[in-house]
Amino acid sequence: MRSFWLSLLAAVAGGLLLRAAFPGPALWPLAFVGIGLVLCSLMHRSAGGAFVIGLASGLSYYFPLIAWASLFLGPVPWSALSILSSLFWAAGAVAIALAYRRVTARWESGAWRLVLVPLAVAGLWCLREAVYSAWPYGGFAWGRVAQSQSASPFGDLVSWLGLSGMGFVMVFLVATALELGRTRARPLVWATAAAAALVVVAVPLFPVSTIGTARVAAVQGDTPEAAYFVQGEPGDVFLGHVEATRMIPDDADVDVILWPEGSIDLNPLASPGVRRTLDQLSQRYDAPIVANTVTVEPGESEADDRYFNSQFVWDSESGWGDQYDKKHPIPFGEYVPDREFWYSLAPDLIGMIGRGYAPGERDSILQIGEIKAGTYICYDIVDDVLIRDAVLDGATVLFAPSNNADFGKTDEPAQQLAFARLRSMETGRALVQASTVGMSAVYSPEGEVLAELPWYEPGVMVVDVPLADGLTPAVLYGRQIELTLAAVGLGLLIGAGRPSDRRKSERAPSWERSSGGHLR
Repeated sequence: MRSFWLSLLAAVAGGLLLRAAFPGPALWPLAFVGIGLVLCSLMHRSAGGAFVIGLASGLSYYFPLIAWASLFLGPVPWSALSILSSLFWAAGAVAIALAYRRVTARWESGAWRLVLVPLAVAGLWCLREAVYSAWPYGGFAWGRVAQSQSASPFGDLVSWLGLSGMGFVMVFLVATALELGRTRARPLVWATAAAAALVVVAVPLFPVSTIGTARVAAVQGDTPEAAYFVQGEPGDVFLGHVEATRMIPDDADVDVILWPEGSIDLNPLASPGVRRTLDQLSQRYDAPIVANTVTVEPGESEADDRYFNSQFVWDSESGWGDQYDKKHPIPFGEYVPDREFWYSLAPDLIGMIGRGYAPGERDSILQIGEIKAGTYICYDIVDDVLIRDAVLDGATVLFAPSNNADFGKTDEPAQQLAFARLRSMETGRALVQASTVGMSAVYSPEGEVLAELPWYEPGVMVVDVPLADGLTPAVLYGRQIELTLAAVGLGLLIGAGRPSDRRKSERAPSWERSSGGHLR
């Protein structure tokens, strides 16, 4: 694809198709088509051309993918995040375009080229996703290609390779197919490649042993007042979840009751009425309640106080128990990094975020009787490090309390739930997601739906979830897999050198090539 304008059109179409692989449309096969068009658009491109084409592709991908960011905040934050994400995408596109030029020129023979070019391209794609998932300000790990495959036959790979490794395989398969097309490979080679893809699809989930079950009651209060910009009376969100909890049958014999993020909008430590109600519910069902509120760590002055988004255990006998503070608050949503600088650029928007959450320092395991629940509050679910750390620390089940009220009936809740499903498969743990308004669901360690609740309706899910203690390769080696694959891509790009340098070397006299330019 040598025409710049045709490449630009392919890049934009690829971004749009890749977005359609995610919820809402959730047409997962389109991810492979989208990746293919994006890669085709970067062949035969200079670094400058690849940057422009990559930027166009990124914009066509991110703007519709995170359109939910504009619901309450308007177009400026949505545009800023989409453009920043697209700039990273464009930088990755430059690296991939250079790989196509250099690696192809360095290894021109068919056999090496069929392997090394896809390795370099997929590794560089993995590198770009890894960097942007962690930097700046903790990164934005939303929209990695593997996250589009929660309902795909490829999804089982996540238990072996993690999200980065699974994304690498997706890009590698597409890049290999493109190389076969470029080399006009014989039908036997195509058949071999197709068989390899089928083998990848046939890989089963890594088996994890179970050690019993726990009966969890997950509550969805249907409380739109939990949204930042929806007006309500203090206590409305709390009372909504109290009423929904009373839908649990008295003879349910539950082990724990899970409430979502933002479920208590009054300070339990300062409100006798809240504490009394929690005691009554815990006593009625003979089970602890895992709820959420804002906690404060006092500083030397009020200006030094630190606020946390906290999930805590409440029991009628002992009151406030174990606590987890959200470790990955959302920059420019739940706190403002470098506030003075950003306030000078957008005072109206930055001024809306009056109180920022500090990142939590406690471990993310909630001890609930004999249950060790790895807990991830909302956006935590996309942070690979938090996921692995909790399971390595002994989590036997995963809780994902969330507050999606700020996003209304957009695609954000469905995207987040799809990511949560992948986490259950990746870790070999049952996962319970409870949201204030939806979407709420329970997944088995195999990613099967055990229960779910309708959107914007109060309800409870009472489910016996399996507890597990085995570790998948993704949990044990996921970080090493990511670093290795990214290093392979970068190493092949650097090792290939520049085509002009190789041509110069090839034109040099034989004695110069053999001795580095010095007479023997």
